Amino acid sequence: MPRATLRSGAADRTERSGQHRSWHSRLGQVLRGGGRAGASLLGAGLLLSGCTAAGQGSAPSPSDAGAAPSAAQETTDDASLSGACTAFWGDPEYVDPLSRTALAHAASAAEVGPSDPDFYAVTGDAIETAFEEAPAPAQETAGVLAEWFRTEPARGADADRDAFRSAWEGLAGSCQEISTAARWAVAPGEDGTKPASLVCADVFDTPGTLTHFANANVLTSNMFKLVGLYPRAVPAGREQDVQDTADLLTAEIAAVDDGTVRAALEEVRTPFLEVLEGDTWSEGLSEPLAELGTACEAVGYASPGVGEIDSEAVVGASAEDRHGTNHGGRS
Repeated sequence: MPRATLRSGAADRTERSGQHRSWHSRLGQVLRGGGRAGASLLGAGLLLSGCTAAGQGSAPSPSDAGAAPSAAQETTDDASLSGACTAFWGDPEYVDPLSRTALAHAASAAEVGPSDPDFYAVTGDAIETAFEEAPAPAQETAGVLAEWFRTEPARGADADRDAFRSAWEGLAGSCQEISTAARWAVAPGEDGTKPASLVCADVFDTPGTLTHFANANVLTSNMFKLVGLYPRAVPAGREQDVQDTADLLTAEIAAVDDGTVRAALEEVRTPFLEVLEGDTWSEGLSEPLAELGTACEAVGYASPGVGEIDSEAVVGASAEDRHGTNHGGRS
């Protein structure tokens, strides 16, 4: 059977440019819109105050005078936080958000960081830029994550991964009231409530930085190393990885809010369960992933086709691969 080929991430982004905007342009548009909303509300408040004074011959009290600017500022802050959080986490499309880039770069830091610390510093700058108009508490949590990229990658294998997780969860906490992805990053929610599009993104496009794989590869690429895209013998000595992957898929199956995606995920999990039952020959994930891709398309998530998936993806990021995520069809 012909081997699946890896598509260029840059080429894929070019093809998909009509479907989404970059995180930076989307953020700018939202923030500009938020500023206009705040200005409109403030102007309306001043006009209302003027009409009251003309009709009653009295000036507003000091408490009344401060009410409109305070409400306008709160509205502007809400819009700015919403814009920043939405841009960073990618809700609701989850297509190429900055959070995914940050995960991929954090995973490659141990290997590549000492040779190119400036590259990781730029990632920190991008995170701070995304939150530069957000309220101060969110700016602070974004700053902690940004500082990690400026300091830890240069330490290579000694980079503090626990500090990254803490900073990641801190920023997620600042966005959890706005972003569904952030809320699930803080803690799992109730079964059957995780948006199917987010589940699809977790499977096809999100680096395994904070999973048991602890690398920049997405879940599909990591799974191929265990049970293959096409039929293969399961490598010996990977039983714990097989168990952990089955557990991860089980959690996604319980969480997802769409029955068709759930059923497709169960088929993806089947080879892992068979290995745990003692069958060391896998029929591969080609057909189950094709079914999952179809189910994801139906809920609005454009997943890579089987022909776009790299069945030989190398676990871990190389220096050449540090600018993207190692997976089939996207970077």
